[in-house]
Amino acid sequence: MGLERVVEEILSRGRAEAEEIRKAAHAERERMLHDARAEGARLRLRREQEAGADAERHRIQDLARAELESKKIVLAAQKELLDRVYATVLQRLASFAEHASIVRVLLASSQSDWQDGRVYASPGDAETVKAVVGPRFAGTIETVGGIVIESADGSRKTDLRFETLLADVWRDSVREVAEVLWPTR
Repeated sequence: MGLERVVEEILSRGRAEAEEIRKAAHAERERMLHDARAEGARLRLRREQEAGADAERHRIQDLARAELESKKIVLAAQKELLDRVYATVLQRLASFAEHASIVRVLLASSQSDWQDGRVYASPGDAETVKAVVGPRFAGTIETVGGIVIESADGSRKTDLRFETLLADVWRDSVREVAEVLWPTR
């Protein structure tokens, strides 16, 4: 019985060691699974946060893009309206009741310029200009109204056409006009 007992004891110790190894392996497996799950959860959380941040960034960019596009549309509409107002004003200047009076005032205020030069006017203003400047009238030009004065040697021109005067006034006051039409809050 001695040998059987030794064999039984060796087998028993082997089983115990195998059981310990199996338990250690099982514990190691559980620890590794726990670590992998924890790492997976951290990775998932990080990816969810990144995806959330990306989505928020895209949302903000889309909103900014939409806002910019809407501002472009509004500005284009405002510019179109201002262009129509400008064209309407120019049209009304052409048929203004005091048209001839304005031309006379322009001639009077620039008399020193045209006395030694030549004066051009629109076909509609030609008679009024001829009556004031006499032989200094040089002919007609294509314009809504007003005059162009050329120096005697032709080196200098003074543009007092309604289009030019309106453009100068418009350039100086378009911001004010826009503010009246579309006040900022």
